[in-house]
Amino acid sequence: MFADSGWAKAPDYTGDPERLAAIARATARDRQHYLRGGMAELECRTCHAGVLVKKTSPHHTSVQWNDDALAQCTEIAAIRAQGGNPALLPTCPRLSASIDHGVAEGIVPRESPESDPDGYW
Repeated sequence: MFADSGWAKAPDYTGDPERLAAIARATARDRQHYLRGGMAELECRTCHAGVLVKKTSPHHTSVQWNDDALAQCTEIAAIRAQGGNPALLPTCPRLSASIDHGVAEGIVPRESPESDPDGYW
């Protein structure tokens, strides 16, 4: 239906290599900012799974898991062993306690700084 209309979700910049390069740089910057920007490395005090953590406020925490951390987490392993889906777990309570400890010890900042360390905003 839309094939002949020329409509697309995003413009096609294949004929504009400078624009494509600018888009690629902006995408890489976005990925860096949202997936790693301002995040602190933290190890769970129970199972030693290593994750990246960022608190944007006292009530909001972002956690980036990797495959090694998922395999290391004993809470996730227990849920899987019982046939459950760990994706339905809001958070690992042991990791949450480790994050709280990291905040108390100054490893993880309590909330976002006034200015973005990545220079993004």
